[in-house]
Amino acid sequence: MAGAAIALLAAVTAHGLEAHAEQSSTESAPGRPGEHAAVYREHVHSPEPDRPPSPSPAASPEPAAPESAVPTIREPGPDLSNFPNSSYTLPEGGIYLEMSPLMLQGASSNSVKQYNWEVLFRYGLTDDLELRLFTQGLTVQGPPQSATGFSPLTFDTKIHLYKDDFEYFNYSVGLEAYVQTTWGSPVFNGGTQGSLMLNADHVLPFDVAFNWNFGFASLQDFKGAEVILPSFQWALQRDIVEDFALFLQGYVNAAALPRTLHAGTVGPVQMLQEHVMGVGFQWTVNDRIAVFGSYSGALGDYVPSYLGTMGLAIAF
Repeated sequence: MAGAAIALLAAVTAHGLEAHAEQSSTESAPGRPGEHAAVYREHVHSPEPDRPPSPSPAASPEPAAPESAVPTIREPGPDLSNFPNSSYTLPEGGIYLEMSPLMLQGASSNSVKQYNWEVLFRYGLTDDLELRLFTQGLTVQGPPQSATGFSPLTFDTKIHLYKDDFEYFNYSVGLEAYVQTTWGSPVFNGGTQGSLMLNADHVLPFDVAFNWNFGFASLQDFKGAEVILPSFQWALQRDIVEDFALFLQGYVNAAALPRTLHAGTVGPVQMLQEHVMGVGFQWTVNDRIAVFGSYSGALGDYVPSYLGTMGLAIAF
C-alpha cells in the first residue's frame, strides 16, 4: 500500500514538471499566436525599462523619401487682406505674392485723396523666419497736390516665436520688424521709418479667429522730426461658408505695414490718435489663390475718410 502511494506521488510530480516546462517554453517563444513577444534588457544591470528587441537590419524597411511641401494659400494665409499681420510664417521655401491693385484712400482734414497698387512679396527662409518686401507701388495723389510716382520700398522680417493650446486658451506669437526706405519717387519720400510689432493669433469660441498686433512705429512730423508712436491693429474673422470668410478690422495710429497716410506730415503727431474701423471678406478660391476686399471708415479728423481695397494673393 505504501509502495503504491509513493509511485502515484512520483507520477504526479513528474507530470507537473513536464507541464511547467511546456508552459515556460510557450511563453518564451516570440511570434506565437495569442502570446506577447519577449522583452529584454541590453545587460543585466541596465537601469533602462524593458523594451522590445530592435528589428534586424535586414528586415528594416527602406526609409520613405520626405515629401516636398506643397504651397497653399490656406496656411498661413494672406497678410494684406486686413490691417494686422499673422503671427505665422511661410514654410521653408514657400513664396506668396500678394497685391492690392485697387486701394483708395479718401481725403482727411490734412491730406488729399490717394490711389495705390500695393505689392507684398513673402519668402520662407526657414519654417519660422520669413523675409518680406513691401511697397505701396504705383501711387497717384489727387488735387490740390496732384502727383504720380512710386512709393518707397519697405524691407520686412517676421519670426514665429511660439504657440500653445490649453483647455480654455490658445495662442500663437510672432515678432515683426520693418524699415521703410527712401527708395521711391521723391514726392512720396517720407524719410527712413521703422516699426517693431508683436503679432498674436487666437481661436475663440464659435471658430472666430482673433488676430492682433501691438508695437511702435516711427513717423516724421511736418518739421521732419522723428516721432515714435504706439500702434495697435486687430481683426475678428469667421468662415460664413466653406472658403468664404467675413471679418471686422481696425487700427489705432497705424496699420501693421506702412499702408496709410498719416497726419504727421502736416501736424504734430504727438497729440494725434488715429482710429479706423471697417469690414471685409476673404474668398479662398483654391489652394493657390485667395481674393480679398475691405472698406473702412475714419473715427477722427486726421485719418483718411475711407479706405477701400481689393486684392488677391497667390502661393507658389
